[in-house]
This record gives sequence, C-alpha cells and structure tokens, in this order.
Amino acid sequence: MNVRERTRTVRVAAAALLSYVACAVLVLQHLWADPQGRIFADNEQDHIFFEWVLTHAARLFTHGDNPFFTDQLNAPLGVNLMANTSVLGLALPLAPITLLFGAGVTLVLIDTIALAGTAAAWYYILSRHVVSTRTAAWVGGLFCGFAPSMISQSTGHPNIAGQFLIPFIVWNVFRLRQPGPTLRRGLVLGALVVYQCFINEEILFFTAVAMLVFLLTYLRPRDYLPSIRAALPAVAIGAAFAGVLLAYPLYHQFFGPQAYHGLPEFVHGFSSDLASFGGFSQRSIFAPDDLSVFDKMGGPTEENTFFGWPLLGLLAAAAVALWRQKAARALIITAVVFAALSLGTVVRYKGEETGYHGPWEWVHQLPLFDSVVPTRLSLVIAPLVGVVLAMLVDRYIMGVNPAPDGRAADDETPVVAGERPAADPDAADSLAPERSQGAVGVRTAVRPAPEVTTPAARWLWAVALTVALVPLIPTPQPASPHAPIPAFFSTGEWRRTIPENSTVVAIPLGWYESMDAMRWATTADLDFKIAGGYFLIPNPDDPNKAAMFYAPGRPTMEILKTAGDHGTVQQITPDQLAQAKTDLAFWKADYLVLADQHGNSEAIRQVADQLFGPGDHVNDVWLWKVAH
Repeated sequence: MNVRERTRTVRVAAAALLSYVACAVLVLQHLWADPQGRIFADNEQDHIFFEWVLTHAARLFTHGDNPFFTDQLNAPLGVNLMANTSVLGLALPLAPITLLFGAGVTLVLIDTIALAGTAAAWYYILSRHVVSTRTAAWVGGLFCGFAPSMISQSTGHPNIAGQFLIPFIVWNVFRLRQPGPTLRRGLVLGALVVYQCFINEEILFFTAVAMLVFLLTYLRPRDYLPSIRAALPAVAIGAAFAGVLLAYPLYHQFFGPQAYHGLPEFVHGFSSDLASFGGFSQRSIFAPDDLSVFDKMGGPTEENTFFGWPLLGLLAAAAVALWRQKAARALIITAVVFAALSLGTVVRYKGEETGYHGPWEWVHQLPLFDSVVPTRLSLVIAPLVGVVLAMLVDRYIMGVNPAPDGRAADDETPVVAGERPAADPDAADSLAPERSQGAVGVRTAVRPAPEVTTPAARWLWAVALTVALVPLIPTPQPASPHAPIPAFFSTGEWRRTIPENSTVVAIPLGWYESMDAMRWATTADLDFKIAGGYFLIPNPDDPNKAAMFYAPGRPTMEILKTAGDHGTVQQITPDQLAQAKTDLAFWKADYLVLADQHGNSEAIRQVADQLFGPGDHVNDVWLWKVAH
C-alpha cells in the first residue's frame, strides 16, 4: 500500500469513526444535554449505581481505596466490587474526568464510547480481514454497535454495551493457527482478556462459548486436533499471563468477603420471548403504540432480540445466498444456537409460558452458566448478524465476487500466514491446518467462474437491506431530571455536622431511600459510609450463598416504613426500642438522616423520635446522632 492509499484508508476510517460517534451522541443526546442533572428514565437504579462506582474508582487516586472491596456501601458488611459491575477497565482511565466534571459526565462518556467504540472496532476488523469494501464494513460495524440489543444495554449497562475489545479478541483467537510469533500473540491475547475482565466478564464468557460453537461448525472434524495443537502454545502463554494478573482479583471475586455463588432464582426467568424476535423495540422508530406488551418481555433494559420481521426475512434470504461460504454458514448456525439458548428453560410467547422446554434447561446448572441471565445470551446474535450483513453487502450489493473464504476473487493482496488458495468452497481456510506453501502466499489459484450479480439484483438486495434496517433506527434514550438532593448534602453543609467516614443511615431505608443515600454519598465524594444500597451480595438465608440485590431489611426499618407508607404514628413498645438499639449496633450507625422531601416525613420523624430520641433539624433534613 503506497502513501496515497494509506492516507485515503486513514481518512475513510476516521470518517467512519466520526459517523459512529455522531450516532452515539444522537442516541444519548438527552443525557449529554445535562449529564450531571439527568438520569436514564428507563433504568434509574443502574444509573445511580454506576455513578457511585465511578466515584469510588476516582477515590482510588485520592484516598487509596481498595479497588475490589468497599465498606463505604452496605456498611458495615461492605460490597465485593469484583463480584459487582465495578467496570474498573473504564472507570480508572477516566477517573480524571470524574474528578473534574463529575460521575454523570463520565457515565455518558462511557456509554458513548461503548456504542461508537464497538461499531468502530468491528469496522476495523471487518474492513481488514473479512470484507473487501469499506461500505460493507461500515454497515456491519453500524449494526454491531447500534443493534437493538446494544441500544437496550446502553440504558444503564455501559459495561455490557462496551464490547469494543471483543472483535480483537475474536480475531486474535482465529489467527492463532497461522504461523507467527507465538509469544507475542499469546501475550496480546492474554492482555486483551485481562482488560475485558475489568470491563465485563459476562460478555467475555459469552464470547468464549460463541467462538467454541463457531469453530466446531466452521472447521472440519478432521481439522479439530491439528488446529488445537497449532494454537495451544499461544493459548497457554496467554492463559498463563492472564492467570497471573487475574489470580488475586478472581480469588477475591469468588472467595473473598461478600462473595456469592449464582444469581437469585427469579433472574433465571429473564429469558427471551419467542415473539420478540419479529417485533420492534420500544426504542426504535417503528415501536408499536401499545407498549404494555414490553412489560412481559423483559422491559426496556433487556430488549436484546427485537430484530423485526423484515430483518429476519433478509437473514433467511442471506442464509440461502451465502450458505456455500463456510464462514457465513457458521455464523448463521451460531446465531441460531444462541437464539435458542436465550429462550430459557421454558419457552415464552408474548409473555406466557408455552410449556415447552428450551435447550437452556440442559446447561443452566453448570458452573458459570448458573450465573448467566438467559436473555443476555442473545447479545451474541447482534455481532454475528452484523458480520453476515457485511458479507451480504460486500457480495450482493457492492458486487464483489467472493473467493471461497469470502474475500474478493480478484484480490491479489498477500493473504495472512497459513491461508492457502483453493478452488472448492471448503478449501481456503485460515483456521484449518496448514498444508500450503510458506508463511505468505498470493491468491493466484484457478477458481470457478464467479457468480455475477446483475444491477437489478444489487438494487433489490439494497432495497431489502434498507427495509430491514430502517425500522431499527433507535430513538434517543429518554432521560428525566434527577430528583433534587437535599441542600444539606449538595451544598456540603453536612461536613459541619458529620465527620468524614461516619456511617449514615437514611431512614426508613427502603428501596428508594437506599437509592437516595447512594446519591447523597456520590455528591459527597463518598466521604461517609452508608447502610444499604443497590448491589449484589450473598443472601444470608440461602445455604448456597446465592446473590440478592440489596441488604436484608431490619425490623426497625419496617416500623419506620409503615409510618412512611401510611402516615400513621404508632406507639413504640419496649421490645421495639430494644430492637432499635440492636439494629443501630448492627449498622455501627453514627447518624440517621430523614430528608424533608420524603413523603409523610412528619409521621416518620415522630416515630423516629420515639426510637432514637429527639432529632435535630438542619437545613432540609432531620438528624439523629447515635450515642456510642
């Protein structure tokens, strides 16, 4: 490639990246308008959690906090951050942004990087290794980065939407069979795996399983063992490298304090609805008027399979047209396998159980699989479909005549090491055992006369692609204003009353009060501890230590919650007073806080006065200092 061609390639890649960034900003425009003052309307709890996590990551530089565990949340027991979505791989590099502009800015930036970065990463791999035209690579990257599942996961799940390392992991695995520097390849693969672990382990696990299914389909059985032997040295180096770096974090995750084993039982019921595959997401321009059906299909944060019937039809036609290409065939089969697995243990249709068991029934109790949310298995489908669409555009819209391995038939550029020319659809295979000349060859073999796509057929495919993709165009993610934080915290007045690192209990410490307390703490840069919160911890009542999503309630808080729910003031008994002292000792509480803005706050205050003694009103909160 000469200088002019290289410059043009860089310019086109930059244009593609800018187009993806523009798309991401448009999707997240409501948050970008006021990152510190708005919150995802569809997923407030995860938005609040990630703001807390990002603030904690920044404290690693200012306070030297433990990156894997904290007692600033769920005091005094704490939270195992490695067992939660601490997203250190993104939070730490962007800590300066958090310190300068706030966690809200960092969160929307991470979401933007997740969408645009994933699209750009797939564009890079597709344009260099899979298709011959940049248009095809751009379309494939666009779908991989902005598919309905990606838009859904970007609603408060930036760790799941951030899949920009996955294309590089996949490609580095696929090229292990080719001759090359084993040590370097192993170290690169290991480094990618380590970094992905600190973004999201779930996506990494899905990727590993998907590659296994793909390779079992793509390779001929007689090539399994030779390919394993060829790839094993680099894999071993990568595993050893990653194992050394991840040994302590993973030990802490699975065996450290507040480690859990498996998800709550009800989570295993979150599976893909069979009807969803042909429907349109509520965050697409073709969303149905009646949105009540989505409540039965997982809600806006897990709409992973809403591909729409036009795309399903196009994929069926693509499967027929591309079936002779091994890569396309393997991609389609892998997508079908994961679609079936995502249906869960019992198949549902429009929210109702059909009585038929899905294939997930066979594997959901295996180690690691028992921590998987079934519907998220369908996240694998989007990149598989994106690659198929790129191949379809390359061959039938751009009119590139494919070689047996899917590249252009007239492409005379050097092939990657180990690839060999051939005349039959199964011969060329960069993953198959090497049986050809040298490390680098040129596609000069005699091939059958290529199929010719007529201009009319190309237009027909282009129209079909447009009809399939236009309905999936996402609408901007809805955002609502943050609920106001008491001025006692937002102005920093709390520092005059509450010493740093004290334990604060928001009363009556229900679900919403826990969310409020996390926001108070984030505003205060986590300079005080809070009881409760939103996180995954082991369920103390479960002998297997399965996870639960928040701290178990305490009897005293049930009394206060009753006052908050009904506005009634009950007389406290001596036994309840003794229980209140026990609960305060359990939390190691220093202060209890009731915001004036809380509903029925006067009734709660009167009950709290009976339990804890008279409180003090400071600015817009009531405070009870706990005597030790």
